[in-house]
Parts: sequence; C-alpha cells; structure tokens
Amino acid sequence: MKFKLVPLSLFLYAGLAFGQREPSKTITFDNRVDDLIIVPFNGIAVVSEGEKLHGYSPIDEQIIWSIDAPKRSALNISSEFLTTGGINSIPVDFVAIEDTPFVQKFFDDQLYIYNSITGDLLFESQDKERYFQAEYLFDENALLLRGLDDKNLIIAKYSLAKKEMLWKTTVSTTYGAFMQSLTKLTGNDAQGFRDVMEYSEDKIFVLVKSKFYVLNKQNGLLLWKDEENKISDFRTSLDGEKLISVITKGLFGTKSEIDLYNAETGDKIWKNPITTKYLVLFEDWQDKMLLAHYKGFNFYDYTTGEKKWEKDPKGKGIKSVISIDKDFLYVYDDEMMLIDKNGEKKWKKDVKICDDEEDPIFFLEKTNNNRVLYVTATYANMVDYTTGKKIWKGNLKLNEKRPTIAKYDEKSGDFIIFNDEELYRFNQMSDEKPKPYAKLKLKNEKMISSMELFPNNVSISGESEVVGVDNTGAVIFHNKYTQPGEFGRRLLKTTAIVGQIAGSVAAAEITVGSQYKDSDGNPATAEGSYSVFGDKTRAIGEAGFLAGSIGQTFVQDRYLAMQETDNYSLIFAKGETGEKLLIKVNKETGEEIDKIILENNKPIYDVDYVSDDIYYSKGKEVKIFKGE
Repeated sequence: MKFKLVPLSLFLYAGLAFGQREPSKTITFDNRVDDLIIVPFNGIAVVSEGEKLHGYSPIDEQIIWSIDAPKRSALNISSEFLTTGGINSIPVDFVAIEDTPFVQKFFDDQLYIYNSITGDLLFESQDKERYFQAEYLFDENALLLRGLDDKNLIIAKYSLAKKEMLWKTTVSTTYGAFMQSLTKLTGNDAQGFRDVMEYSEDKIFVLVKSKFYVLNKQNGLLLWKDEENKISDFRTSLDGEKLISVITKGLFGTKSEIDLYNAETGDKIWKNPITTKYLVLFEDWQDKMLLAHYKGFNFYDYTTGEKKWEKDPKGKGIKSVISIDKDFLYVYDDEMMLIDKNGEKKWKKDVKICDDEEDPIFFLEKTNNNRVLYVTATYANMVDYTTGKKIWKGNLKLNEKRPTIAKYDEKSGDFIIFNDEELYRFNQMSDEKPKPYAKLKLKNEKMISSMELFPNNVSISGESEVVGVDNTGAVIFHNKYTQPGEFGRRLLKTTAIVGQIAGSVAAAEITVGSQYKDSDGNPATAEGSYSVFGDKTRAIGEAGFLAGSIGQTFVQDRYLAMQETDNYSLIFAKGETGEKLLIKVNKETGEEIDKIILENNKPIYDVDYVSDDIYYSKGKEVKIFKGE
C-alpha cells in the first residue's frame, strides 16, 4: 500500500485559479476513495479506497492503520428487499455507532464493525445471517444486533470480549411477508415507521415498523410480542418493569391509544386504553408515572393503574408539559398554567400566550431570575414564576405568518427574537417590552435555520445566506449565495444539518419527552446505567478500546467542545461560472474560511465539528482543510 502526504506548495497554482483556500494537507492513495467519515467520538478519519481501509489521526497527522477491506461483489438485492422492504436502502456509507469509537459499514450486504482507533475488526456477519442494525451495550461490552435469517427476523447479542455470539433469537417468522405487503401498501414510503432497540438492566425492547418485541437481556428469551397492533411508539420505566405503548388508530392515523403493560409478562394493567390524539410527556417516578397527552395529564399508580390526582388539570388540547423542579408548566389551547406535584394550581389564573390554539410554541423556559419567557407564533412576554403575572404591560406582538426563531444565553441572560425580518434584544431582568433594534431584508427568510449570539453581534444563517448584525442594529455583513437547486440540498450530510441547526431554539412541532425521577420528583438514573457520556467513555476504556493519544480525557474534552456555540455555517452554492461549491462561513465575522469546488455529483466529504476541519475527497486524494 502506498499513500503520500503532498506538500502544500504543489497545489498553490491550482488553488489560486479557483479562488479557494489551499488544503492544509493532501493524502494520496493508490485507488479512488469511495467513502470517508470523521468519527465524532475521537476525530479520527476512516477512509475506504480500493481494497483497503485506513485510519487517519489528526493528532499525529498521519495514517495510523491500514487493513484489507472485505471482498466486494454485486449487492444482494433480494436480501436488501427483505431487510428494508425496498423502503430505505441499506446505508452503504460508513456510520458511526453513537458515543463509541466504532464504525459500521456494509460490504456486499454484510455488516462489518471496526474500532476506528486501531482498525481492529470487531464483528462481521457469519453464515447465512445478515445483520443490519447494531447497538453497543456499554454495561456488557457487547453488541445488540438486529437482522435476518432467511426471511426470519432475529435479535442477537455478541460478546466483544469473548468474540462469540451469546444468543440469537428468532422473534418473527413472518417478517419477510410483512415487508412485502408493507411495500405494496406504502409504495416504498414508510414515513412514520420507527426501528428502535432499547434496553434496561434485564430486558431488551425492539420496535420494528409497528411490530413490538420484549426479550430477556441475559439469555435472549422472547418474553412477549405484539405484531397485531400498529405500535408507533413506546416508553419504559427506568427499571424496565413497566411500559406504555402508543398505537396508531383511525383511517388516517389521527388517533392514538395509550396502554400500560407489565413489561415482564405483557399483561395489560388498564382495563381500557386512553384514546387521545397524541402523547406529550412520559415521566417515570418509580412507583408511578406522569402521563400527559392531548386530552389531559395525571399521575398513574403502576400497580393499580389508577389516577393519583382526583381530576386532571384544567384544559384540553395540551401541547406542552415542562417539568421544572417539582412543578409542571403546561400549555393547553391558547393558555398556560403552573401546578405543583399534587396537581394544585400555583397561579391564580391562566396566562393567555397566543391568539390561536393551533399556534406553535417557539420558546418556553424558566430563566435564571425566576421568570418564564414564552415565545409563540403571535406573542412574546415574561411571567413571574411565583405569581403568574406578566412582566411587560403588553405582549410583544409577532407576525404569525412569518418565521420566528428565539435564542436565550443563560450566561448573560440575554434574549434575541427574530420575526418578520426584525430583531428584538432584551435581558431577563428587563421590565419593559422591547422594540425592534434591527430591520433586515433577507434573501429567503423561510430558509433561515439558526441564530447565534456573540459578544458584539448576532448572526442569522440559512441555506443561502449568512447575516451579521451588531449591537446597534447595523448590518455588518450579509453573504448571499445562489443555490445549485435540489442537487445542493441532497449534498448536505445529516451531520452537517445537525451542526447548522443546533443553535436554533425554535421548535414548532409537538415533541414527546421522557424523564426519570425518584418517588419525590428528584432526577434519577438506574444503578449501573450509562446515560452520562463520561460513564460511557469510562466503559469504553475499561473494555480496552482506547489506545495511544486517544484517551478518556481527550475524548471527554472533544465531547465538551461539541456542546459549545457553533461558529460556522456550511453552505452549498453555485459559483459565477456554474461550478458547485461547498463554502464554510464564520458566523461571527462573515468571513469565508473555505470555498471548496465539488467536481463530482456525489461528493465524498465530512466535517469535524470540534476542530472545524473539512475532509474532501476527489479521485485518489483526500484534502484536509483545517479549521482556523
């Protein structure tokens, strides 16, 4: 195997011709690069080219391992169809397993999992089984797998320490036939179907396109299953002893039935399920659960299934319930109310927060000075948390027909609201309703996706522009770009999308929350659980998967860095002569850090959102544009 690091000077002329910053480093391989990924856990770049796989360390600035890739031939179409139903193709590109240094990739429809730090092959499919989903069990140093044995759906557990399959269970013998019928019904569109594998200390919960299975985690025994009802979601108690299921009902799926089960046996605890529109919040309080849905919310005793409060809090059309300490702030129709853990009102009267009960909520949060800020499609105001009285004499009126984004800086207590191309800035201590301090003229306000607060300015960015406004309201830069049509939207990787919208607080849709507490309402975690990233990293280290300069401290520092403000925006644009460009823009200054010409219709690239390095491949080369 030959690869070489090419000096920067050799690319000087070509780069100037295109007006783009020169790569900090270029790695040349023997064959065309067909895939690469930056592993979020450690920043290592894994590259696939020809019949080889490589790992590049940005710390050492060199290739740290190279191995032979599995032999490749034509894709097994029949197996792919049974695996996905022809609905979503198998992800042939590298995929990082969350919160681990492991990456997975399919070769000839077979799953392979590697340690990105060493290049060690951790798992590969054997015999006739074909696996297509893998989750890492931090508490056991094992892989939880979902796959196919002929047309049978199987769940398996593989020990990475012993390098052997601990158990393999067939949970469905009708999966292949079901997928074929599903494809006929949906026309290859399975939106709304979820594939989820979760686990507690002793159980595994699997939801596969509306089919639900519960297994014993130790031996793989199938405890019970529900393949008849259209289960769209589920939530489990922290100890895994109870669970609720959400079953979609109605001709157009507009109704839901929520049912409570003994997770060990599958026995129903309620005589009749709750029929409602949607689930809003599930909280496990160990001996009871708080369940909020469209028609109401209450505590339910796990043993009897009976309500704990005499009656549900006032209001229907509930769209948000926020747990604050041991209180609950909830929004119903066009009003909000604060109640305590006994279901008693803490405010004398409800607070009207919007004109229309269908208006989305863009921001609802308690501030550091005992106030609640709400931003809806029509109003914004602050409310005294103790009394429920509005702070401003009148609401800040917003244009409900225009996009809204709100951002809160907890350190400074500053708020920014963007609506109708105007910016409002105020502090959490403010007693006066703010007036707009900046009026913008955007290229396409409907495509604005994020807003960042910096010490001296605010930055707003979208798919085709980045705007900076200083504290006086003056526009200090406005970068506008021409998009290369639908092609450009297809180019943006999911990780890039996540990176760009991470700063946006606006969330107009109903989201289902899950929280775990003790019987008094204090935050709780299961004994031996690995919900905190530091615990996961420690488990990875104890299993022997960290090596060299990639230690636990380094990994945790990367994780903390990823929680910081996102300072850059990635934009796909069309150049003056029609060339396709990937442009990296500094949101604080408006400076174009990188302008990379994409010379193929399926560009191979990735971004490290800690170092802000961009890796871009063309042909046999991988060019690295280091963050500045």
